Amino acid sequence: MTSWQAIRLVMGREIRERSRSGAFIASVAITLLLVAAVLFLPLIFADDDVHYELGVVGEGNQAVIDSAVALANSPGRNVRTSIDVIPFSSRDAAERAADTEEVDGVLMDGREFVVRGAGGEAGGELESLLQRGARSVQIESLVASGAGQVVEILTSAPLDVRSLSGADTDENSERSIIAFGGLMLLYMAVLLYGSLILTGVTEEKTNRVVEVLLAAFQPWQLLAGKILGIGLLGLCQFVGTVVLAMVGIELTGVVDLPAFPVDSLLVLLLWFVLGYSLFAVMFGAAGALVSRAEDAQSVVAPISLVAVAGFFIAIQAVNNPTSTLSVVTTFIPPTAPFVVPVRFAFQAVPLWQMAVSVAIMVLTIVVMTRLAGRVYLGGLLRFGSKVGIREAFRTAEL
Repeated sequence: MTSWQAIRLVMGREIRERSRSGAFIASVAITLLLVAAVLFLPLIFADDDVHYELGVVGEGNQAVIDSAVALANSPGRNVRTSIDVIPFSSRDAAERAADTEEVDGVLMDGREFVVRGAGGEAGGELESLLQRGARSVQIESLVASGAGQVVEILTSAPLDVRSLSGADTDENSERSIIAFGGLMLLYMAVLLYGSLILTGVTEEKTNRVVEVLLAAFQPWQLLAGKILGIGLLGLCQFVGTVVLAMVGIELTGVVDLPAFPVDSLLVLLLWFVLGYSLFAVMFGAAGALVSRAEDAQSVVAPISLVAVAGFFIAIQAVNNPTSTLSVVTTFIPPTAPFVVPVRFAFQAVPLWQMAVSVAIMVLTIVVMTRLAGRVYLGGLLRFGSKVGIREAFRTAEL
């Protein structure tokens, strides 16, 4: 049997065993409940009425507003939406009103929507509502004229959105979603699936199953199979959760899904794989050091603290992706998986820094796999009290 065949057997076993475990089933149930809560609680506990004050300048605004209100108050929706129209004689006067928050935003000539600053309700829900209204007006115009540009209108934003603060609200919102979403995804994966690897190794030592497995597999094959099997299971769970969430968003209309840049998604996927691989190797080695589940938390605490530190450093990088701390932690393997995708999402990491960081990360994973494999081997057949890392490393057979 080749090494890859052995790893595949271990992978299959891990997927079957972990998918039937109470911890995995509970994590799936909790994830689905969280998705459902995010999608449906805003609809259940929403106010009876939603009211906006919208400034207008020029011609062509009323048709967009009427269409937006009609769409918001379509049959089957419990929340009633109204828009008070406040006319202004000049663009400057309207912008001053938006800047002082006298109005939630300004619609100009039925083609441009002006908000005070990036983000916020005025730049979010009201903008989305007016975009739908403007899109509906354009489609009605095309139908009346017999033109055939419906697809282009349905996939574009007919209103130009401008922020008085100079920020690009659409781009900033999309990149913030990518940054926060990727950060939370990796953080959850490290803690949840790292814990599954830790628990699996500890359970096999406790019930002495590892003695049978070592008769058929090399220690490094067991470790690799566990990491790949649990990682694949986790990836399937997260992909399924994302797909379910996107379908739910489309059905409920809670938010409008932005068009995410493909390069940011690919970088996020790359660092998800790299980050999971690094932390999974460390969790697997830590599990081999203990024989009881109650001792597991003591050996895994330093690894968890590193993940928590990386998470909070990445939060800082969201606010300031070019800071010295963000740049330095780009080249530190335990923090790079959290920081680099955030910096890339905001286009704040040069290509050379990305390349060097990936190279350091890959080299670290290779070295850590070698070291962790030896610790794993040295600790697997040591039962009873907790084994120290140095002792496990020193007593392992090469």
